[in-house]
Amino acid sequence: MGAASKRPFIFVTGPYSAPTPEGEARNIQRAIDVGRAVFEKGYYPIVPHVLVREFYVHGDTQGLFGYEPLMQYTLAMIPRCDALLLYDRSPGADREYDFAKQLGKPVYRDVSELPRLDD
Repeated sequence: MGAASKRPFIFVTGPYSAPTPEGEARNIQRAIDVGRAVFEKGYYPIVPHVLVREFYVHGDTQGLFGYEPLMQYTLAMIPRCDALLLYDRSPGADREYDFAKQLGKPVYRDVSELPRLDD
């Protein structure tokens, strides 16, 4: 295995939903920005905002691509990650944070808490 395989995976979570599509776009961009900062510290970010944005139907709570099915999808990723970073709270992000804590995963509230890894 190469050096890249030793990088821990950090699940990056924060608000996704917003009252408007423009607000959701801002939330997605913020998650991407946090993910970039995580990567720059030597980790592989898992940013569910990017993974689900083409499938989530705004305001749909029951459909295949609605809120709850996508929450189940994101929750399924957490056991595969080494830690979780909650950069801002929301109902979904709080669920992901609580689940990571139940699993005994390290949880962080800010990128500055992540130690920089050497390549």
